[in-house]
Amino acid sequence: MFVVKLRKNVFQILLIAVSLLFMFKLPYAVASGVTEGLQICFSVILPSLFPFTVISVYIIKSNAFGFAYKFLRPISKALFRQPANTIPVIIMSAVGGFPVGIKMVSKLAEDGAITKNQAQRLCLFCMNGGPAFIITAVGANMLGSTRAGLIMYASVCLSSLITGFFTRFLSDKSEVNCKQTGSPAAMSSLSSAVSEAVQTVLGICAWVVIFSAFTSCIKTHVQNETVFSALAAFLEVTKGCVLLTGKMPIPVITAIIGFGGICVHCQVLAGLKLCGLKYSHFFAFRTLSGAVSALISYLLLQVFPVDTEVFASVESATVTAFSVSLPAFIVFVLMCFIMIFDIDRRRQM
Repeated sequence: MFVVKLRKNVFQILLIAVSLLFMFKLPYAVASGVTEGLQICFSVILPSLFPFTVISVYIIKSNAFGFAYKFLRPISKALFRQPANTIPVIIMSAVGGFPVGIKMVSKLAEDGAITKNQAQRLCLFCMNGGPAFIITAVGANMLGSTRAGLIMYASVCLSSLITGFFTRFLSDKSEVNCKQTGSPAAMSSLSSAVSEAVQTVLGICAWVVIFSAFTSCIKTHVQNETVFSALAAFLEVTKGCVLLTGKMPIPVITAIIGFGGICVHCQVLAGLKLCGLKYSHFFAFRTLSGAVSALISYLLLQVFPVDTEVFASVESATVTAFSVSLPAFIVFVLMCFIMIFDIDRRRQM
Protein backbone atom coordinates (compact mmCIF):
# COMPACT_ATOMS: atom_id res chain seq x y z
CA MET A 1 0.00 0.00 0.00
CA PHE A 2 2.81 2.39 0.88
CA VAL A 3 4.58 1.66 -2.43
CA VAL A 4 1.39 2.31 -4.41
CA LYS A 5 0.85 5.67 -2.71
CA LEU A 6 4.50 6.55 -3.26
CA ARG A 7 4.19 5.83 -6.99
CA LYS A 8 1.11 8.04 -7.22
CA ASN A 9 2.96 10.92 -5.53
CA VAL A 10 6.31 10.49 -7.28
CA PHE A 11 5.74 13.43 -9.64
CA GLN A 12 4.81 15.77 -6.79
CA ILE A 13 7.82 14.64 -4.77
CA LEU A 14 10.18 15.17 -7.70
CA LEU A 15 8.69 18.60 -8.38
CA ILE A 16 9.17 19.68 -4.78
CA ALA A 17 12.73 18.30 -4.72
CA VAL A 18 13.71 20.10 -7.94
CA SER A 19 12.14 23.35 -6.74
CA LEU A 20 13.99 23.24 -3.43
CA LEU A 21 17.24 22.37 -5.24
CA PHE A 22 16.90 25.40 -7.50
CA MET A 23 16.03 27.70 -4.59
CA PHE A 24 19.02 26.69 -2.47
CA LYS A 25 21.56 26.11 -5.25
CA LEU A 26 20.60 29.00 -7.57
CA PRO A 27 19.14 31.73 -5.35
CA TYR A 28 20.31 34.56 -7.63
CA ALA A 29 18.83 32.92 -10.73
CA VAL A 30 15.52 32.43 -8.91
CA ALA A 31 15.52 36.06 -7.74
CA SER A 32 16.33 37.26 -11.26
CA GLY A 33 13.53 35.16 -12.74
CA VAL A 34 11.01 36.40 -10.17
CA THR A 35 11.99 40.00 -10.90
CA GLU A 36 11.61 39.45 -14.63
CA GLY A 37 8.27 37.75 -14.10
CA LEU A 38 6.98 40.65 -12.02
CA GLN A 39 8.07 43.06 -14.74
CA ILE A 40 6.06 41.06 -17.27
CA CYS A 41 3.06 41.15 -14.96
CA PHE A 42 3.19 44.92 -14.52
CA SER A 43 4.02 45.75 -18.15
CA VAL A 44 1.91 43.10 -19.90
CA ILE A 45 -0.60 41.19 -17.76
CA LEU A 46 -2.18 43.97 -15.71
CA PRO A 47 -2.54 46.64 -18.44
CA SER A 48 -3.74 44.30 -21.19
CA LEU A 49 -5.50 41.37 -19.54
CA PHE A 50 -7.20 42.86 -16.49
CA PRO A 51 -9.63 45.15 -18.41
CA PHE A 52 -10.70 42.32 -20.71
CA THR A 53 -11.13 39.97 -17.76
CA VAL A 54 -13.45 42.44 -16.04
CA ILE A 55 -15.47 42.87 -19.22
CA SER A 56 -15.73 39.15 -19.92
CA VAL A 57 -16.94 38.34 -16.40
CA TYR A 58 -19.39 41.25 -16.56
CA ILE A 59 -20.84 39.97 -19.86
CA ILE A 60 -21.56 36.59 -18.29
CA LYS A 61 -22.92 37.92 -15.00
CA SER A 62 -25.11 40.69 -16.40
CA ASN A 63 -26.47 38.69 -19.35
CA ALA A 64 -26.28 42.00 -21.24
CA PHE A 65 -26.57 40.35 -24.64
CA GLY A 66 -29.49 38.12 -23.67
CA PHE A 67 -31.83 40.10 -25.95
CA ALA A 68 -29.72 39.14 -29.01
CA TYR A 69 -29.39 35.42 -28.33
CA LYS A 70 -32.39 34.44 -30.43
CA PHE A 71 -30.85 36.23 -33.43
CA LEU A 72 -27.41 34.69 -32.86
CA ARG A 73 -28.66 31.15 -32.33
CA PRO A 74 -28.73 30.15 -36.06
CA ILE A 75 -25.11 31.28 -36.48
CA SER A 76 -23.75 29.51 -33.41
CA LYS A 77 -25.73 26.36 -34.17
CA ALA A 78 -24.69 26.20 -37.82
CA LEU A 79 -20.99 26.81 -37.22
CA PHE A 80 -20.24 25.20 -33.87
CA ARG A 81 -23.43 23.45 -32.68
CA GLN A 82 -23.37 25.72 -29.66
CA PRO A 83 -26.15 27.76 -28.00
CA ALA A 84 -26.31 31.48 -28.75
CA ASN A 85 -25.05 32.48 -25.30
CA THR A 86 -21.61 31.16 -26.26
CA ILE A 87 -21.13 33.76 -29.02
CA PRO A 88 -19.78 36.41 -26.57
CA VAL A 89 -17.36 33.78 -25.26
CA ILE A 90 -16.01 33.03 -28.73
CA ILE A 91 -15.62 36.74 -29.51
CA MET A 92 -13.97 37.62 -26.19
CA SER A 93 -11.57 34.68 -26.49
CA ALA A 94 -10.25 36.27 -29.69
CA VAL A 95 -10.13 39.80 -28.26
CA GLY A 96 -9.25 39.40 -24.60
CA GLY A 97 -6.24 37.08 -24.67
CA PHE A 98 -5.37 33.53 -23.67
CA PRO A 99 -7.20 32.67 -20.41
CA VAL A 100 -10.25 34.89 -20.90
CA GLY A 101 -12.22 32.51 -23.13
CA ILE A 102 -11.89 29.45 -20.92
CA LYS A 103 -12.60 31.52 -17.81
CA MET A 104 -15.89 32.55 -19.42
CA VAL A 105 -16.63 28.96 -20.46
CA SER A 106 -16.08 27.65 -16.94
CA LYS A 107 -18.34 30.37 -15.54
CA LEU A 108 -21.15 29.42 -17.96
CA ALA A 109 -20.70 25.75 -17.06
CA GLU A 110 -20.71 26.53 -13.34
CA ASP A 111 -23.95 28.53 -13.71
CA GLY A 112 -25.58 25.72 -15.70
CA ALA A 113 -25.98 27.92 -18.78
CA ILE A 114 -24.35 25.31 -21.05
CA THR A 115 -23.98 21.54 -20.93
CA LYS A 116 -20.81 19.68 -20.05
CA ASN A 117 -20.28 18.62 -23.66
CA GLN A 118 -20.73 22.18 -24.90
CA ALA A 119 -18.24 23.47 -22.32
CA GLN A 120 -15.65 20.85 -23.23
CA ARG A 121 -15.88 21.62 -26.93
CA LEU A 122 -15.59 25.36 -26.28
CA CYS A 123 -12.43 24.80 -24.24
CA LEU A 124 -10.81 23.16 -27.27
CA PHE A 125 -10.79 26.34 -29.32
CA CYS A 126 -11.66 29.34 -27.12
CA MET A 127 -8.09 30.15 -26.14
CA ASN A 128 -6.27 32.70 -28.29
CA GLY A 129 -3.68 35.40 -27.94
CA GLY A 130 -5.29 38.84 -28.02
CA PRO A 131 -4.55 41.60 -30.54
CA ALA A 132 -2.73 43.66 -27.92
CA PHE A 133 -0.19 40.87 -27.44
CA ILE A 134 0.12 39.54 -31.00
CA ILE A 135 -0.16 42.75 -33.04
CA THR A 136 1.37 45.29 -30.66
CA ALA A 137 3.90 43.29 -28.65
CA VAL A 138 5.06 40.54 -31.00
CA GLY A 139 4.37 42.26 -34.33
CA ALA A 140 5.17 45.93 -33.83
CA ASN A 141 7.61 45.77 -30.90
CA MET A 142 9.43 42.46 -31.34
CA LEU A 143 9.35 41.96 -35.11
CA GLY A 144 9.21 45.63 -35.99
CA SER A 145 6.29 45.06 -38.36
CA THR A 146 2.62 45.70 -37.68
CA ARG A 147 1.77 43.77 -40.85
CA ALA A 148 3.50 40.71 -39.42
CA GLY A 149 1.44 41.08 -36.25
CA LEU A 150 -1.79 41.35 -38.24
CA ILE A 151 -0.92 38.24 -40.24
CA MET A 152 -0.14 36.26 -37.09
CA TYR A 153 -3.32 37.43 -35.36
CA ALA A 154 -5.46 36.60 -38.40
CA SER A 155 -3.80 33.17 -38.59
CA VAL A 156 -4.49 32.37 -34.94
CA CYS A 157 -8.12 33.52 -35.18
CA LEU A 158 -8.77 31.56 -38.39
CA SER A 159 -7.16 28.49 -36.86
CA SER A 160 -9.46 28.84 -33.85
CA LEU A 161 -12.55 29.11 -36.03
CA ILE A 162 -11.53 26.10 -38.12
CA THR A 163 -10.85 24.05 -34.99
CA GLY A 164 -14.15 25.19 -33.52
CA PHE A 165 -16.02 24.15 -36.64
CA PHE A 166 -14.66 20.61 -36.43
CA THR A 167 -15.59 20.34 -32.75
CA ARG A 168 -19.23 20.35 -33.88
CA PHE A 169 -18.72 16.72 -34.89
CA LEU A 170 -17.88 15.90 -31.26
CA SER A 171 -21.20 17.20 -30.00
CA ASP A 172 -23.63 15.07 -28.05
CA LYS A 173 -26.63 14.66 -30.35
CA SER A 174 -29.00 14.26 -27.38
CA GLU A 175 -28.05 17.52 -25.66
CA VAL A 176 -30.43 20.47 -25.50
CA ASN A 177 -29.87 24.15 -24.84
CA CYS A 178 -29.59 24.88 -21.15
CA LYS A 179 -31.35 27.58 -19.25
CA GLN A 180 -30.11 31.11 -19.68
CA THR A 181 -28.77 33.02 -16.74
CA GLY A 182 -30.71 35.82 -15.12
CA SER A 183 -30.02 39.53 -15.32
CA PRO A 184 -28.83 40.99 -12.01
CA ALA A 185 -28.42 44.71 -11.49
CA ALA A 186 -25.76 46.39 -13.62
CA MET A 187 -23.68 47.84 -10.77
CA SER A 188 -23.78 44.66 -8.68
CA SER A 189 -22.65 42.69 -11.73
CA LEU A 190 -19.78 45.13 -12.28
CA SER A 191 -18.69 44.94 -8.65
CA SER A 192 -18.70 41.16 -8.74
CA ALA A 193 -16.87 41.16 -12.08
CA VAL A 194 -14.07 43.36 -10.76
CA SER A 195 -13.60 41.15 -7.68
CA GLU A 196 -13.44 37.95 -9.72
CA ALA A 197 -11.15 39.59 -12.29
CA VAL A 198 -8.69 40.56 -9.55
CA GLN A 199 -8.52 36.96 -8.31
CA THR A 200 -8.11 35.63 -11.85
CA VAL A 201 -5.35 38.05 -12.86
CA LEU A 202 -3.45 37.53 -9.60
CA GLY A 203 -3.53 33.78 -10.26
CA ILE A 204 -2.22 34.34 -13.78
CA CYS A 205 0.57 36.59 -12.50
CA ALA A 206 1.57 33.94 -9.97
CA TRP A 207 1.98 31.36 -12.74
CA VAL A 208 4.00 33.81 -14.86
CA VAL A 209 6.36 34.53 -11.95
CA ILE A 210 6.81 30.82 -11.16
CA PHE A 211 7.61 29.91 -14.76
CA SER A 212 9.90 32.90 -15.14
CA ALA A 213 11.92 31.77 -12.11
CA PHE A 214 12.00 28.19 -13.40
CA THR A 215 13.14 29.30 -16.87
CA SER A 216 15.86 31.48 -15.35
CA CYS A 217 17.23 28.44 -13.48
CA ILE A 218 17.14 26.31 -16.64
CA LYS A 219 19.18 28.96 -18.46
CA THR A 220 22.10 28.40 -16.09
CA HIS A 221 22.26 24.71 -17.13
CA VAL A 222 21.50 24.93 -20.86
CA GLN A 223 24.41 26.45 -22.73
CA ASN A 224 23.00 26.05 -26.24
CA GLU A 225 21.04 29.23 -26.91
CA THR A 226 18.81 27.66 -29.58
CA VAL A 227 17.83 24.78 -27.32
CA PHE A 228 17.11 27.15 -24.44
CA SER A 229 15.02 29.43 -26.66
CA ALA A 230 12.94 26.49 -27.90
CA LEU A 231 12.45 25.19 -24.35
CA ALA A 232 11.52 28.66 -23.09
CA ALA A 233 8.97 29.03 -25.90
CA PHE A 234 7.42 25.69 -24.99
CA LEU A 235 7.13 26.74 -21.35
CA GLU A 236 6.19 30.43 -21.59
CA VAL A 237 4.91 32.09 -24.76
CA THR A 238 5.91 35.71 -24.06
CA LYS A 239 9.54 34.99 -23.26
CA GLY A 240 9.68 32.43 -26.07
CA CYS A 241 8.58 35.01 -28.62
CA VAL A 242 11.20 37.47 -27.36
CA LEU A 243 14.01 34.91 -27.55
CA LEU A 244 13.05 33.60 -31.00
CA THR A 245 12.53 36.98 -32.62
CA GLY A 246 14.89 37.31 -35.57
CA LYS A 247 15.99 33.67 -35.25
CA MET A 248 12.90 31.86 -36.49
CA PRO A 249 10.48 32.63 -39.35
CA ILE A 250 7.07 34.11 -38.69
CA PRO A 251 5.15 30.79 -39.10
CA VAL A 252 7.20 29.25 -36.29
CA ILE A 253 6.46 32.14 -33.94
CA THR A 254 2.79 31.92 -34.96
CA ALA A 255 2.79 28.23 -34.05
CA ILE A 256 4.18 29.09 -30.61
CA ILE A 257 1.41 31.63 -30.06
CA GLY A 258 -1.21 29.17 -31.30
CA PHE A 259 0.05 26.52 -28.88
CA GLY A 260 0.09 28.98 -25.98
CA GLY A 261 2.83 27.54 -23.80
CA ILE A 262 2.65 25.35 -20.69
CA CYS A 263 2.41 28.41 -18.43
CA VAL A 264 -0.85 29.46 -20.11
CA HIS A 265 -2.08 25.86 -19.97
CA CYS A 266 -1.54 25.84 -16.21
CA GLN A 267 -3.56 29.04 -15.90
CA VAL A 268 -6.66 27.31 -17.30
CA LEU A 269 -6.33 23.91 -15.60
CA ALA A 270 -8.99 24.77 -13.03
CA GLY A 271 -11.43 25.72 -15.79
CA LEU A 272 -10.69 22.54 -17.73
CA LYS A 273 -11.29 20.45 -14.61
CA LEU A 274 -14.58 22.22 -13.93
CA CYS A 275 -15.71 21.48 -17.50
CA GLY A 276 -14.54 17.85 -17.24
CA LEU A 277 -12.05 18.09 -20.14
CA LYS A 278 -8.92 15.92 -19.98
CA TYR A 279 -5.68 17.86 -20.29
CA SER A 280 -4.36 15.38 -22.85
CA HIS A 281 -7.24 16.29 -25.18
CA PHE A 282 -6.67 19.99 -24.57
CA PHE A 283 -2.92 19.62 -25.22
CA ALA A 284 -3.56 17.75 -28.48
CA PHE A 285 -5.92 20.46 -29.76
CA ARG A 286 -3.52 23.24 -28.77
CA THR A 287 -0.77 21.47 -30.71
CA LEU A 288 -3.12 21.12 -33.68
CA SER A 289 -4.11 24.76 -33.41
CA GLY A 290 -0.45 25.81 -33.43
CA ALA A 291 0.24 23.75 -36.55
CA VAL A 292 -2.81 25.11 -38.39
CA SER A 293 -1.87 28.67 -37.35
CA ALA A 294 1.60 28.20 -38.78
CA LEU A 295 0.21 26.86 -42.06
CA ILE A 296 -2.26 29.74 -42.43
CA SER A 297 0.41 32.34 -41.67
CA TYR A 298 2.70 30.73 -44.26
CA LEU A 299 -0.03 30.97 -46.90
CA LEU A 300 -0.88 34.56 -45.96
CA LEU A 301 2.80 35.53 -46.19
CA GLN A 302 2.82 34.31 -49.79
CA VAL A 303 0.08 36.83 -50.56
CA PHE A 304 1.18 39.60 -48.17
CA PRO A 305 4.97 39.27 -47.86
CA VAL A 306 6.77 40.90 -44.95
CA ASP A 307 10.26 42.32 -45.41
CA THR A 308 12.50 40.49 -42.95
CA GLU A 309 14.92 43.43 -42.90
CA VAL A 310 12.52 45.41 -40.73
CA PHE A 311 12.67 42.85 -37.92
CA ALA A 312 13.86 44.23 -34.62
CA SER A 313 16.68 42.56 -32.75
CA VAL A 314 15.99 40.37 -29.74
CA GLU A 315 17.81 42.76 -27.46
CA SER A 316 15.61 45.68 -28.46
CA ALA A 317 12.38 43.76 -28.25
CA THR A 318 10.21 45.01 -25.43
CA VAL A 319 6.69 44.25 -24.34
CA THR A 320 5.14 47.63 -23.64
CA ALA A 321 2.40 50.04 -24.68
CA PHE A 322 -0.47 47.74 -23.70
CA SER A 323 -2.08 50.37 -21.49
CA VAL A 324 -2.86 52.51 -24.56
CA SER A 325 -3.84 49.73 -26.95
CA LEU A 326 -6.68 50.50 -29.35
CA PRO A 327 -8.51 47.17 -28.71
CA ALA A 328 -8.63 47.87 -24.98
CA PHE A 329 -10.03 51.35 -25.61
CA ILE A 330 -12.70 50.03 -27.99
CA VAL A 331 -13.82 47.32 -25.56
CA PHE A 332 -13.97 49.82 -22.69
CA VAL A 333 -16.23 52.07 -24.78
CA LEU A 334 -18.36 49.03 -25.65
CA MET A 335 -18.67 48.15 -21.98
CA CYS A 336 -19.88 51.68 -21.19
CA PHE A 337 -22.61 51.36 -23.81
CA ILE A 338 -23.62 47.96 -22.41
CA MET A 339 -23.93 49.39 -18.90
CA ILE A 340 -25.96 52.37 -20.13
CA PHE A 341 -28.27 50.10 -22.11
CA ASP A 342 -28.68 47.71 -19.19
CA ILE A 343 -29.47 50.48 -16.69
CA ASP A 344 -31.91 52.14 -19.09
CA ARG A 345 -33.65 48.81 -19.76
CA ARG A 346 -34.16 48.22 -16.02
CA ARG A 347 -35.64 51.66 -15.53
CA GLN A 348 -38.24 50.91 -18.20
CA MET A 349 -39.18 47.55 -16.62
